[in-house]
Amino acid sequence: MRNKLKKLKQMYKDTGYHKQFIILFIIIELTAIIEIITIPYITKQMIDIQIPNKNIRALIVLGVFYIGFLFLQCYAVLTHCNMRSILKRKIQRDLSQKVFNKLQDVKIKFYDENYTGVILQFLQSDVDTASSTFPKVIVEMYFMGLFRFTIIAVFLIFINIKIALGILLLYVIGYCVTLYFNKKTIVLINEIRKINIELYNYINEGIQGFLTIKILNIVEKKEKELKNKLEEYNKSNDRLEKIVARYNSIFTFIASFTTAIIVYCVGINIIEGSMTYVSILLLIEYSEALEHEFHWFTMHLTDFNKSFISYSRILEFLNIQDIENLQEGEQLKKVDTIEFDKVNFSYNDKENNIENFSLSLKENEKVALVGRTGCGKTTIINLLCRFYEPVKGKIKINNKNYLDYNISSLRKRIGYVMQEVQILPNTIIDNIRYVNKDITLQEIEEIFRKLRLHEKIKSLDDGYNTDIYSNPDILSTR
Repeated sequence: MRNKLKKLKQMYKDTGYHKQFIILFIIIELTAIIEIITIPYITKQMIDIQIPNKNIRALIVLGVFYIGFLFLQCYAVLTHCNMRSILKRKIQRDLSQKVFNKLQDVKIKFYDENYTGVILQFLQSDVDTASSTFPKVIVEMYFMGLFRFTIIAVFLIFINIKIALGILLLYVIGYCVTLYFNKKTIVLINEIRKINIELYNYINEGIQGFLTIKILNIVEKKEKELKNKLEEYNKSNDRLEKIVARYNSIFTFIASFTTAIIVYCVGINIIEGSMTYVSILLLIEYSEALEHEFHWFTMHLTDFNKSFISYSRILEFLNIQDIENLQEGEQLKKVDTIEFDKVNFSYNDKENNIENFSLSLKENEKVALVGRTGCGKTTIINLLCRFYEPVKGKIKINNKNYLDYNISSLRKRIGYVMQEVQILPNTIIDNIRYVNKDITLQEIEEIFRKLRLHEKIKSLDDGYNTDIYSNPDILSTR
């Protein structure tokens, strides 16, 4: 429990909207006070005092106040509902930005160790669920549920302490039952989250490997695998819903005994003449409201578990310390020599993918690395770009350990043509200017003349302003 509170505090701090939540809390509690205290008080005054005394003027005044408080309550409800929606969207936007930025900062090893499904889970499901933690789930559970429950319980005690204590005892029992089942829901929510990640992986494989799946004629196999995974996902959700329905029905059964307590105790008080008509009405109304608020609290327990788990996973990801510091180190202004000195590297820290590799290059020298697939050609280039770093040996640039240079300046001095080309949804010239915004059209044309592509591009209707993303067959990526 202490760890959970500590994490909630960290989550609340991470949102950055502390003042807004304080204002939200005040508005919600103002609504609760009007609904639970003010309006019933005016009702009691009108029925118990003013109507028996036939005080028409006081009845009119109280009636005006009653209508005024109703309008104020409606306005407050609309205000806090609007505030909660705005806060949720803002938190969702902020979390998406934080996760995206972190994905740019983490080392490439993170992508090796995590499937695409994990990243999609962060960016879509977790961000959306976590953004509801405070503006929706916490607010509805505690501000609108537990807080109102406490106010109503206090008023019940003032009306009749024996009846109130009897009813509250039933809710303590109901809460213990809820906690027991709640532990099971946490296990299932984690299970559903893992299955969801696997589903994201299947979807990604289906899109990225569409042509391969068609060529290999394994469409039916992939459809069957996806169907099985969806059935597993549905079964887990069904089990979760059954557990929630079970503890809700048990709670409803326990809460139903409040009616028996009220009928018995009120009946005795009516016979003894020790309770007014309004007190009886308020007792019945407050006991029903008490059940409603507690049910409101338990109903959101599953939502709380989902949002808490999602926010916890996001914070764990955002707190990863193994990130790239692009600016730390000396500026690399020019590359004169490159040397691999007995370099060893391993992806899994168990077996070496590159062992005792040495290579020396001077300016204007050309070297071709030739070998079978998986022999380490791409890994050597990735090491040079510092996507990874050697586990043994050194890579030197200008006779100096390349770890002494900052990553940003190092990568600016190294040209790297990927095997898989990424085309941005824009024109040819915008794709070229993505990295170097200062390059002129004349310089771009000169590059394409050397590549013998200038005439081809100029023959297009829009030339260098052709939308290459929507017309991928214009130029080959190979």
